[in-house]
Amino acid sequence: MSEPIKSYIRSAGLGAAVPNMVINPALAWLTNRQMKFVPLIGDDSMVVDTAITSVILTLIVTLFIASGTRRDIDAGRITDSEGFPRSGGLLSRLPRQGWALGLIIGVGAALIIVPVTFGLFRLFGVAGLPFAGFALFKAVYTPLLAFVVARWVILRQLLPIRRS
Repeated sequence: MSEPIKSYIRSAGLGAAVPNMVINPALAWLTNRQMKFVPLIGDDSMVVDTAITSVILTLIVTLFIASGTRRDIDAGRITDSEGFPRSGGLLSRLPRQGWALGLIIGVGAALIIVPVTFGLFRLFGVAGLPFAGFALFKAVYTPLLAFVVARWVILRQLLPIRRS
């Protein structure tokens, strides 16, 4: 029985988001056990951590979601029969393979998230965060990123390969 695409995206997205809400702050704690202040810029900074996290999180989420989605498509558990667009858009131009797709989305996410984060914190005069604030920041943005990435990966797997 085929599961509707929206429901499939929601459950896969939540399956990617919830663990990231816990894992990423825990990893931040492991790398900063002294729970010291995390500056906005510098070597062990929010900017560096956000860039690295964006790429690695996206790559890992993409690898799991792409393979699971391909498996579910092949098994007939999900279909694109709900009026899903069959071509066009940026997603159809991206590779379907997990590694390549994950790296492209990850670098793109870092190129967007890092400047936006930096700009917003600078705009509000924030030079960094105490560790608890930094962990909370990671607990908020990483599940959102994981959910969005899961959605894009599922949609890409449902699109045909675009031939130019």
